[in-house]
Amino acid sequence: MNNNLVNQLEEFKNLRHDAFIKAYVLKNEGKIIAGIYGKNVPREILWALDIIPINIFGIDGSNIEAAEKLIDKKSCSLLKASYGYVVTDRCPFSHFADIIIGTNYCFDKECMINKLKGNKQIYIINEHKDAADLVSEYKDFIYFLQQKFNIDKFDEDKFVKIVKKLSNISKLVQEITDIYIKHPYVIGSNDLINIIYGSQFIFDLNERIYKLQQLKETLEKALSEPTVSFNTTGSILITGVPLAGFNEEIIKPLSSLNKAILTSSCCEGENYKIVDDFEDLYLNLAQKYIYVSSKENINSIISIYNIEAIVNLKTQGCKVQLEEYNDLGIPFLPVNIDYNCDYEEVTTKIKSFINKL
Repeated sequence: MNNNLVNQLEEFKNLRHDAFIKAYVLKNEGKIIAGIYGKNVPREILWALDIIPINIFGIDGSNIEAAEKLIDKKSCSLLKASYGYVVTDRCPFSHFADIIIGTNYCFDKECMINKLKGNKQIYIINEHKDAADLVSEYKDFIYFLQQKFNIDKFDEDKFVKIVKKLSNISKLVQEITDIYIKHPYVIGSNDLINIIYGSQFIFDLNERIYKLQQLKETLEKALSEPTVSFNTTGSILITGVPLAGFNEEIIKPLSSLNKAILTSSCCEGENYKIVDDFEDLYLNLAQKYIYVSSKENINSIISIYNIEAIVNLKTQGCKVQLEEYNDLGIPFLPVNIDYNCDYEEVTTKIKSFINKL
């Protein structure tokens, strides 16, 4: 791996931590900050209103004990971790947030967000299977934000530009993912998580596009370097819990396997579908975020990336992942996980499963 690529990967790995100071600077500049829970919060609307969206899901269990004093101990570990960070005021992003926004995709998450009313202004977006209903939801959302933050006008021209920028980001993320899937010797699966997750904490869209574009070009150049032999006939999908918090402990050790490993969280991160029709922008944006079940989403990933097996990581207390994926016609391994579990035992189990394929 060349030095340029090593340095870029290290930068993406550290972006979340480095963003704490940037969030502080933005707050001091008078910027409005929105803490985000959920993949289907339409960040395009927030950017168009000069509101900075920041992912505030917890990524470790350090504040779970504090959360369990206030919410049910049997709740999802991710939600307890996230709730604990807010109520203990230990997360700079949620500390600086003027509003916390989520969706009703997960009932327990919606309840958790509602419990934060005493700490923060909150807003819940209702997800819909019908795009027209979602358009109506978005217009109510825009109106609320304008009233709450005294924003006189929703600039439609700026809205178009923002949607184009986020679609450009989605395209770059897809292209970088494609490079990894086809050439998994260039970077590790843990590097891919760091790239996608880390880039969410670049709070200037033009800068984010530039850094992703530069990384893509570096990866393309790396393809010409001498490589080891990899089996690229199929890929492994690891899905379920938000994986950023388990990247070093679980995903990184799996990078040594002779397989491409793709990860997809059910509830955390961003939606990377591309909007390329601007004639009815609200409707097309709604099509991007329209509700699909986790099983429908998994089916789509299987068909796009030639997935040959699935590992589903489920945190203690999660009530969303009730669907079984073992009827999809490919090998399936369910694994229960938590922030204090035996990570070596988990990785050994997953490695054994993959090696038997």
